[in-house]
Amino acid sequence: MTKSNKKMAVVGAGWLGAEIARRAADAGFSAIATTRSGEWRAAGPHPDGVEVVGFDIVSDSASRLQSLLRDIDVAVFCYAPSGDQDRGRLYVEGAKSIARACSALPLERVIYTSSTSALSAHDGWIDETSEDWPENPRGRVQREAEAALRDGLSDSDTPWTLLRLAGLYGPGRELERIYRVRDPDLVRPGDGLEATNLIHLDDAAGAVLAAMGLPASDRGVIHVCDDDHRTRREVVAAIAAATGAPEPKWAEPADSRTARGKRVVNTRMKERLGLTLKHPTHDL
Repeated sequence: MTKSNKKMAVVGAGWLGAEIARRAADAGFSAIATTRSGEWRAAGPHPDGVEVVGFDIVSDSASRLQSLLRDIDVAVFCYAPSGDQDRGRLYVEGAKSIARACSALPLERVIYTSSTSALSAHDGWIDETSEDWPENPRGRVQREAEAALRDGLSDSDTPWTLLRLAGLYGPGRELERIYRVRDPDLVRPGDGLEATNLIHLDDAAGAVLAAMGLPASDRGVIHVCDDDHRTRREVVAAIAAATGAPEPKWAEPADSRTARGKRVVNTRMKERLGLTLKHPTHDL
């Protein structure tokens, strides 16, 4: 990003949101970052140029959100559930609250991070034009939240971008930890032939910042995923080999090497955002 004197808000300064806020501050943005506690909880020091504000998308009103965003140019929403928090209330009702607040403001852009879990799990490549909903309840909540945000902003002139992020990994959430490759007794369910769809923290944050520079006429969904769709079995085996961990165990044998399940297309990300991936394959 080029240096900027604009003001932005990151609603949900957790693992991803904190990284976005740091980079925005480095680019010259005056940034507000919200957490439920009102404290900077992310690893590393509180960056200069980032004001931390207490806000909860569930318990705080749309009018409070509107007040928080009144002098903001770009609003980024990347909050996530904690503990056993009700996902429907968090995402669906949260998206409705965002739409009510933002549609009444002269924002240059609203950026909302969703998940590729909102996509159908059918075999093969899947891009942003797919209208198929997922079968699982968690994915359907994500899709419903997307629809609530899109519909809520449709009557306003607010530019919006919905980024569907693949599975996140990076510092503190390394693939070695996510896949528990150090556990010698772990027997993984199934045969591990599901295709992987992942994105590194560096590239996820880069996609959000790149979306800030889109023209006002550009509105819609963009998939944020790397180029690597090896099977889970292949990825876990590669991590184990690279780290000297025990050979992974699976509940079922693999009867082929062909990946099944969805493989998320990232062409629009590269073309619309102009994003060159720092981590095009899963870093092991």
